[in-house]
Order: sequence, then structure tokens, then C-alpha cells
Amino acid sequence: MDIRMPSINKVLISGNLTDDPRTNILENGTHVANFRVASNQSYRGRDGEWQKKTCFVDVVTWRQLAERVANRLHKGSPVMIEGELQYTQWDSQDGTKRSRVEILARSVQMLEKTGDYGSSPQQGGGSEEPPRREEPQGPDYSDDIPF
Repeated sequence: MDIRMPSINKVLISGNLTDDPRTNILENGTHVANFRVASNQSYRGRDGEWQKKTCFVDVVTWRQLAERVANRLHKGSPVMIEGELQYTQWDSQDGTKRSRVEILARSVQMLEKTGDYGSSPQQGGGSEEPPRREEPQGPDYSDDIPF
């Protein structure tokens, strides 16, 4: 039996930043921003009591998306991240091999309320600005879909 399954690498996670984004500009002028998201989950344990667990995930953004993340997000900011997992390896200063799995963000939706927009003539009275979804300006991968 020959089973063909497409290779899918897609992540969607929401949570809060655990610290301010760490930003850097590479020698070629490319912006990069790294941050960690804490995503909380509640579940009922075997004893019937509600339990909480937190998953901490590293996220990396590039170029214009990294600039927007650096300018708009801070510790505690609620976000929705869409991206893909990537595996990174490096040698530490003491010579040991290190590795991690992180999310390469393709979009970051900022969920934080940004204030009262009821006085704006374009907005309805008392309404709030909808969450912003920041799209990366990177390569278009739509042609890579194998089906």
C-alpha cells in the first residue's frame, strides 16, 4: 500500500509575551525580533479538579514584521501567532551542541486593546479598533503546495 501524505508544517498559537521582544539588525540591514509566548491551557485532572498548564514557545520574526513586533509589543502583550516550526542547531561557547525548536512567524495578530476609538467619525460610538494582523513581506510559498 502506497500512502502519500503531504508534508505540512503549520502552527497556530495564542498567548502572552513573557518579556519584551529582543531585536537585532543584521549586517545586511535585515531586522529580526525574537520573543517567547506563554500559552495557558486548562483541563480537568483525574481528581476532577481544574488544572492549568503553560507551554512556553520561542518565536522569531523577520524584516518588516520584526520591526512592527519590536515597536508594538511588550511583556504581557496578548498575541495570536501563525507560522511554522523550525529546528535550529548551534555550538555554545563551551563547545557543546545546542538546539531548539521555535516558531518562524508568518503573521502576528496583536490582540491588545489600543484605546477608546469611539470619538473617531469612522468608528461607531464606543466601538474598539479590531485586532491587527501583521503579515510578513517575505517570499510567497503558495506555489510550494504539492497538491
